[in-house]
Amino acid sequence: MVKKNIKIFSFLLVSLFFMGLGGFFMGLADVNRYYVENKENVDILVAEVLKLEKRIDVDNQKLKNYDFMAFKVNAFSKRYSQLSNILDAVYSKSRQYDFEPNLVLGIMQVESGFNPTAVSHVGACGLMQVNVPVWRKELSIDVNRVFDVEYNIDLGLRILKHYYTESNGNMKRALHLYNNGYLYNNTSYADMVGSVVLSFNSNRVNLTASGYGQ
Repeated sequence: MVKKNIKIFSFLLVSLFFMGLGGFFMGLADVNRYYVENKENVDILVAEVLKLEKRIDVDNQKLKNYDFMAFKVNAFSKRYSQLSNILDAVYSKSRQYDFEPNLVLGIMQVESGFNPTAVSHVGACGLMQVNVPVWRKELSIDVNRVFDVEYNIDLGLRILKHYYTESNGNMKRALHLYNNGYLYNNTSYADMVGSVVLSFNSNRVNLTASGYGQ
């Protein structure tokens, strides 16, 4: 009887041992599965953090570049205030009339050399060399303001827009008319403006037919 009880006890003890061992391995498997699943999440999180760090580095560099450009613009504006005012007006008015700002600078360079008080022998005035005798009535030009930077640029772009529309979007033809009207034939004018534009414009916009101006 005692031997039988010992056998039963031993069997129960061994069974409990293996059951415990089985539970241990099951628990170990759960731990391993939990580790694998969370390792994937951790890897994803680490990758996102690395992306964020790179983005922060890029943004910091952009901020440094912006600060440097702001410094240069501020210094330029103070040292060359008249030219700075001209550039402000060129940008504003060119967008208003849907022209490329560098195109307006090109016209200005060829027409007046950026001289706001320039007057030609035919009565063309200011930065854009607006031909006052020709356009005075049609544009209701205020002769007292014709040398005002913003007003002069506005008049010049109204004239250019007129010729651009008349030329069905052919900017080269519009430039020809802007300089020559209908009486003269200075065929090199548009090319001269185009050369200046290319020197201003790093994108090297092509000044041909209807391909330039907007």
